[in-house]
Amino acid sequence: MVKKIKSERKYGVQILTPLQRQRYGKGNSPVRGTSRKRNSRNRWRNNVVPYMLSAQYSKEQKKTIRDSLAALERVSCFRFVDRGMELDFLMIAPLDGCYSYVGKIGGQQTLSLAVDCIADYIIWHEVMHALGFEHEHQRPDRDDFIKVEYRNVQAGQLANFEKLAPYEVDYNDSYDYKSIMHYDSHAFGRRDPSSNVRLATMIPLRKGINLIDNLQMSPADIRRLKELSNCKVSKGKSNENVIEKDSFSCEDRGRNCERLERDGFCSKSFYRKAMLKNCAATCRLCNEGIMNAPDERVTALKSEDKIESLPCEDKVLLTLL
Repeated sequence: MVKKIKSERKYGVQILTPLQRQRYGKGNSPVRGTSRKRNSRNRWRNNVVPYMLSAQYSKEQKKTIRDSLAALERVSCFRFVDRGMELDFLMIAPLDGCYSYVGKIGGQQTLSLAVDCIADYIIWHEVMHALGFEHEHQRPDRDDFIKVEYRNVQAGQLANFEKLAPYEVDYNDSYDYKSIMHYDSHAFGRRDPSSNVRLATMIPLRKGINLIDNLQMSPADIRRLKELSNCKVSKGKSNENVIEKDSFSCEDRGRNCERLERDGFCSKSFYRKAMLKNCAATCRLCNEGIMNAPDERVTALKSEDKIESLPCEDKVLLTLL
């Protein structure tokens, strides 16, 4: 089950070494990050990535991280091993957010996964940064596929929407809206002062495209992982190892979602699953992660033999949904 992710931490920050910062021309600003690093110095030797997990993680959290790494191994030729005497390794620790360097930088390399970042799709995103992948929406050709609404970006976050230089990355395939490395349409969006609604920062230029949280690796992600780790890729079989989750569409399926939002149901954790299932768009819950476990709250609300015993507030929610 993917736990609820706080929106301010969900977006993994890509951090740069001083040399990378100089080449990007971004001063000291962190940028967030899917294209591959062109420089082979950023690659992990023999596709083996030694790592250590902080003792601060619980047994359950460590299992989630290890399971997520194992999933990456299943779709690529990368191997993640417990660190022995290796000098270059990932130190995965619960610091102050979700962020990673891009590619191997040498020595002890920090990859931060705060407690709110312990979800497989976020772990995949950050580890793919460490393997050498950048953000898809920062590709040099991104303006042909998305429009960035700079006026809606939070103060101090414009660097997250800067384009990468063509000489810094390799592209062998088309733009991928479904990449695990692509942000959703409201990433780093400021809130409208009158409605308190988060504003869109990216608008897709292709019809029929919705930029929602991508909770699985796309076929293109897997193909790129295979290519970067020198696996043999068979044409026409890029879908065979897609790691899938339950399908999710960011839309309102219930009735009266606007009223429920005004009445505060969107912000009440007790009703999070019900609102995610029925009013995801109005409540902006797509940015907070999908609950893939059975929706016990909705099941309880729709059980006729329990309706009379429900609190008044629950009866209101049941009626409106």
